[in-house]
Amino acid sequence: MFLKNYACCLALSLALLPTLALAEQKTITVRVYGVQPASGTVEISLFNSPENFMKEPYLQESVLVGEDGLIEAEFPDLVDGEYAVVVVHDANDNGALDRGFLGIGGEGYGFSNDTTHWFGWPDFDDASFTVEGAETMVEITLD
Repeated sequence: MFLKNYACCLALSLALLPTLALAEQKTITVRVYGVQPASGTVEISLFNSPENFMKEPYLQESVLVGEDGLIEAEFPDLVDGEYAVVVVHDANDNGALDRGFLGIGGEGYGFSNDTTHWFGWPDFDDASFTVEGAETMVEITLD
């Protein structure tokens, strides 16, 4: 009798695991403003650690630019934690971030928290945000 009840409880627990796992999943929605000109591709990179920041994205999505200059992307099935987003607008689709004289001008880019740095890129701590709820909205305006 004990084994039969144990097997029943185990089967029920295993059946509920996918439901429990889905309850823990989070989604980050990234909304990007100021994408001009309305051409090319926007690369949205999600980072989940300071060690990989600006080196190896955890997740990445490419979105074609629409006429309205507004881009939105979702990163579903995430867990609680610290994340940072980097957005690059490759307006001419040459696969590189073109920068103007002294790094000013050229193609647009942005970071979560709309953080900026005068020289070089911001640190993970400057761009990071905490995901704890089911939905997190990140809004970035391109420079």
